[in-house]
Amino acid sequence: MKKIIWVIVWIGIAGYAYQSYVDKEARKEAKRVKNEQNIQVTKLAVAQMVEKTQAANGWEPMLTNGKKYRFDPILTIELERAWLQPDRPILYVGNIKDVSTHDATRYKVNFERNLYGRLSYRFDTEMRLSLIADKARIDALLKSQPRLVKKYYTNNGVAVVARIDTITSSEILGQEGEVIDIKTGHGELIDIVYTGNVKL
Repeated sequence: MKKIIWVIVWIGIAGYAYQSYVDKEARKEAKRVKNEQNIQVTKLAVAQMVEKTQAANGWEPMLTNGKKYRFDPILTIELERAWLQPDRPILYVGNIKDVSTHDATRYKVNFERNLYGRLSYRFDTEMRLSLIADKARIDALLKSQPRLVKKYYTNNGVAVVARIDTITSSEILGQEGEVIDIKTGHGELIDIVYTGNVKL
């Protein structure tokens, strides 16, 4: 009798363990499907924004001659050729670095490239944007996506379409005393899409 009871107990334990495994795998698959759908929706939204604005989407390979990395400093004149395109804005992928007041209805929003930008192209020169943007639009975006300004949060990417008017160059010292070359494009925000951690 005891043997039968132990068999029943072990069958119950095995059944519970199997069901737990099945449930865990189902949750994992549902999460994977949801993540894949989010990636597709985000990429489609960015593609539609680029198409609507006719933004230049291929300026990075111009600066690397098609290679993945560029360790040499980028000259301002090179960025002028890539960013200052007549009647055509650029697509820039990065995150929001800072927001400040420009006037009663507009902000100045600073952007920098991040880990979840264009991983296909890496540069030693930091390329940033400083854009004038509609205040209501940025407020709505920050309210709907509070993670955008979390310091160490990685799920904070944005894709930006911007019209660049001027480019400035500066240098700062890094944590280890190295000189960091920074190029900043100044202009106007035309459109923006939250991308989170989707790699474009």
